[in-house]
Amino acid sequence: MGIAADFRPSRARAFAAGRAALLALAMLCAVPAAARAADCATEAGCIQQLRFGETQVQREFAARVLGEMGEAAAVPALAEALKQDSGDFVRANSARALGQIGRRDAVAPLTEALKSDRETPVREAAAWALGQIAAPQGTAALAAAVTADAAFEVRVSAIGALVAIGGAGGTAAVAGALTGDPRQEVRLKAAQALGHMKGDGAADALKRALAGDADAAVRAQAALSMGDLDDPALGAALTAAVEADKDTGVRHAAAASLGKRRESGAVPALIRALQQDGSLDVRQEAAIALGRIGGPEAKEALTYFAEHSIFPDIRRVASEMLEENADRLNAAAPAVRPAR
Repeated sequence: MGIAADFRPSRARAFAAGRAALLALAMLCAVPAAARAADCATEAGCIQQLRFGETQVQREFAARVLGEMGEAAAVPALAEALKQDSGDFVRANSARALGQIGRRDAVAPLTEALKSDRETPVREAAAWALGQIAAPQGTAALAAAVTADAAFEVRVSAIGALVAIGGAGGTAAVAGALTGDPRQEVRLKAAQALGHMKGDGAADALKRALAGDADAAVRAQAALSMGDLDDPALGAALTAAVEADKDTGVRHAAAASLGKRRESGAVPALIRALQQDGSLDVRQEAAIALGRIGGPEAKEALTYFAEHSIFPDIRRVASEMLEENADRLNAAAPAVRPAR
């Protein structure tokens, strides 16, 4: 009896959700597509439909079309719908439309929706829209969403928006998400974002993720993003990953970043990877990295593998590197890692 009682609330919610879906479908069928399009033939007509449309479908359609039109005159009506419309997807479409229009006077209503709307799709759309507008005034609310929003979809969207805005204001929140968020999707997005963000904490968070994240995709993305940062301390972490990470994708990404950064100190480790790694893909990437770094030690190794490797693909890649990077390889010392 107790077990059956426990199921009653969930069954009731499922019934209510199904009834709402059927009602929405009936409303959609009751509003012919031609009629919806005719009412939105002009910007003024679309604004009227957004304000007074009798069904959510009509108002959702109007908000979407207003975003596609991209006219600033629609901003007040869209902001009002975002704040007050009873339809979740009317509000979400209104948020996206405000992002498409791109006016900075939409930042305040979008920020409010991101902070307080009860529905995940609306907050997610508001975060996306703030990124489209890319106004620094949205940074604080987006950083707060990355840290505290209950929905991982919103946290992912907010990270993307912070990258679009740029600056250092959101770096701490994204770094915290990389090292502490329970969702792999959020950590993966944060690892990707930190390669494009300014501010203290990015390099340290990427190092920690590369060394300790349980998910190989997150570690690999951290390694790739480290290739875009100008922090001399990252070379040692990438070298350790090439030598010791158990995942092929992580070792491959680390080798690629070492080559991109032209880390001369990694040449011995890359030669060992070229010689011994269990993955041919990693070995080829190590050869590419050696060609990019250059210097006599790298040239000697590439020359040997171009002539003597038992694997045709290794011989081919090593030969290509010798040809494409002759100047670097013939230099007396490896190329200096370029500043970024």
